[in-house]
Amino acid sequence: MELAPGMALGDRYRLVERIGRGGFGEVFRAHDESLGRSVAVKTLRTSEASLAAGQAFLSRFEREARVMAALRHPAIVTVHDRGVHDGVAYVVMELLSGPDLGTVQHGRPPLPVGEVLGYAVQAASAVRYLHGLPEPVVHRDLKPANLVLDGGAGALKLCDFGIAAVLAPELTRMTQAGQLMGTPIFAAPEQVRGETATPAWDVFSLGTVLYSLLAGTSPFYAGSDMQESLRRVQFENVQPLASLRPDIPRPLSALVAAMMDKQADRRPPAATVAGELTAMREAAIPQPQPPVSAVAVPQYLPTTPDPADLAQQRIHTAEQLLNGGRYTDADREFAEAVRLMTAAGRAADRVALTAEFGRVRAGYARGDGAAVAIRLVRLTDRAMRVLDPSDEFLQTLGRFQAQRS
Repeated sequence: MELAPGMALGDRYRLVERIGRGGFGEVFRAHDESLGRSVAVKTLRTSEASLAAGQAFLSRFEREARVMAALRHPAIVTVHDRGVHDGVAYVVMELLSGPDLGTVQHGRPPLPVGEVLGYAVQAASAVRYLHGLPEPVVHRDLKPANLVLDGGAGALKLCDFGIAAVLAPELTRMTQAGQLMGTPIFAAPEQVRGETATPAWDVFSLGTVLYSLLAGTSPFYAGSDMQESLRRVQFENVQPLASLRPDIPRPLSALVAAMMDKQADRRPPAATVAGELTAMREAAIPQPQPPVSAVAVPQYLPTTPDPADLAQQRIHTAEQLLNGGRYTDADREFAEAVRLMTAAGRAADRVALTAEFGRVRAGYARGDGAAVAIRLVRLTDRAMRVLDPSDEFLQTLGRFQAQRS
């Protein structure tokens, strides 16, 4: 059945206008004729469910309705009803005024720090709620387009639980390990690899969303080159936010960096993220000032840039040069990052090892196979001495060696 304005689903929800369309269904603004209110109706045409992909999507659609109907949080969209009408499955939700943060960001990037903190606190609170449920929920598709404004004053709602995973052993998984779900440039590295869903996925994705809002774009965006985006998510360390914008507080930059750690077990849990963001937000709100006579004169101390931050900037530049085919220039930038870390006595730090690996990749791209092979062996030996055997960096080096053996 083809849907059109004027039709009534379930003899109750009168479609008013189409406000969104996807590969399997549509979203309409509708009028609930029973309660006299405007609602959003998300539909799925079950005729498409006869296909294998459509059947899987229908299962996720049903899962979304059941998961969302049980959620109660001010920063999560509310589900009112669900049903099937003449072959059309539908979910009825509260109608949000919009726009989503993707649209907001596109209109005026990058966004002010205070504004982003306001959004971040609400989004992190919603994620903390999801992860703290008796049967924890992993959203798996956190991105600006799924964070929608509503009601003015910056009120935010997390939407679209179509691929959410409920971490309960008695429930059948609707997606299997080895299958990528979500939007790659906001996905966690282990999500890109198709591993089993964990709450750490959402923490990484939320960190990437905050980075994108503050920097003006996702750090992993590679245009239409999907494979390059997937590579960046898994292997490329992003430039610290504090080095991109002087108005970004270092604690916020450090928190986002921790959320985007390539190792899932090193990311802070959502509860910690929500608490730290709330504290930053409260600290950013102007407080009543004491009388001038009572104000102490602040002591400003000069700060020395962190060598790791400087090295990360070099690595970021080197990656761009490497992607652009300027292998010698990239090698020079990677080498400078190594020099900065070595001079600071931190040659065994992950940043230094990452820069060394960059030199190896630049050397292979330039055609220096024999000499670079020796460097790769030495790098692997050094990494094995300082990292845990299960560390993803070691596994990456192993895969890289295997591809060239």
